[in-house]
Amino acid sequence: MLSEAATQQLEQQLEGLLDRCQAICAAVVVTVDGYTCAMKQRTTDQYSLERVATMGSTLMSLGDTMTAELKMGRCENIISENQHGIIAFMHINSQLVLVSLTKETNSLGMLLSHSRKCAENMAKTAEM
Repeated sequence: MLSEAATQQLEQQLEGLLDRCQAICAAVVVTVDGYTCAMKQRTTDQYSLERVATMGSTLMSLGDTMTAELKMGRCENIISENQHGIIAFMHINSQLVLVSLTKETNSLGMLLSHSRKCAENMAKTAEM
């Protein structure tokens, strides 16, 4: 479980992620067992992020299991490209996952780039 201070820092980092990348609609930090730690979304978008968080942790677990079975190393990202947007799931560290989404179907590079930088910063926060 994260401290209250660490949780507040994660929320600030999510807010910064949404400020820096207008393509990102929402982002959530979840533990690998599905507990929501922090979430932010634009006020115009109303997603059930708690449900997304639970599903995201399950998906990352599946990705980890698949890559271990195939001896491909650690699963870095799982990307869901959809008719109306993209969702990226990525490890922050061994206990936390960042889920970020965009409604723009041509913004995969921006979504991954901004989310990866945010996840790296979050990993430092989670160490505290």
